[in-house]
Amino acid sequence: MTNHHESNNLRKQLASHYLEQNLSPEQLTKLQQLSPAKNRFFMYVSVAIAASFFTAISWYLINLNQYNPGPISAQIAYNHNSQMQMEVLSPDLKDVQGHLTKLGFQLISSSKINRQHWQLIGGRYCNINGKIAAQLKIKNTESNQIYTYYQAKLPGKQLATLSQTEIAIDGVNVKLWREKGLLMGLAF
Repeated sequence: MTNHHESNNLRKQLASHYLEQNLSPEQLTKLQQLSPAKNRFFMYVSVAIAASFFTAISWYLINLNQYNPGPISAQIAYNHNSQMQMEVLSPDLKDVQGHLTKLGFQLISSSKINRQHWQLIGGRYCNINGKIAAQLKIKNTESNQIYTYYQAKLPGKQLATLSQTEIAIDGVNVKLWREKGLLMGLAF
């Protein structure tokens, strides 16, 4: 019973002590000197910070759904620099398609690659973004330069937000675009 009585007594003493506390005259004067203009300033600053925070969060959430071409461009640049041998050597896209039967999509002739200036050398399988893809070698007939050309099927959400872009990675220029439901890439 003594512990309970001492506990109640201590609580009463603490309550009495804190009830007796008052602001000093200096503290009271400073509090009274805060003008409505200063309060409005703090309110405006608070509103500006909240608006900035809301804008930053909104921008992040919007861009969260945007497709980032950087990782795919890096994979394409790596594949291009690896200079892997073609599994099928043929200047005919249908012949290459006939050998790359595991793609799950049909290879297309891109409208961005004019057949008058480009010659297909051959193709092979590769991996882009964890998906099986076609890696084709093409030759620019004007410059005789060899390019690596890619076609891959990506999930609709990723592909829908992809816009034509060009990125330089590891000394390789990579152009990306979408066409007929496929991701297209050209590395040089």
